[in-house]
Amino acid sequence: MKVTKVNNLMISGLSIITNNKLEFESENGKIPQLWDDYIEKNVYGSTFNKANSKYMYGVYSDYTSDVTGDYKVTVGVEVTKPKNALVIKDERYLVFSKKGELPDVVVETWVEIWEYFENNNEYERKYSIDFEKYVKEDEIEIYISIK
Repeated sequence: MKVTKVNNLMISGLSIITNNKLEFESENGKIPQLWDDYIEKNVYGSTFNKANSKYMYGVYSDYTSDVTGDYKVTVGVEVTKPKNALVIKDERYLVFSKKGELPDVVVETWVEIWEYFENNNEYERKYSIDFEKYVKEDEIEIYISIK
């Protein structure tokens, strides 16, 4: 884990609203379908002003409360203009990195994150904009906004 600042990261893509209960306690989770839709509808190909970045992102924003509430998930890429993009400005993050097979490594890392914040009080989650950065085929970084 490391603490870092992110300033002026803009992500554009496809979004849905969901919550952790729906994603983990039912067969109707929306996030896997969101990723499928992003690929099948070739959203990447129709995204304007793509940055010169090879990374994919899963962005969590518009939290209604905490880990139990609804939030928006956006699958996308970095862009150079703010129009129709989620813009991350001057946020402080705790970064969790892990290697492993997708999508299992994503779920495992989120479980570690929830356990970390449940059992430690060194940092407090801000619930503003969190994101997954897909570094390689088998490597992920998850950025959790902190106060």
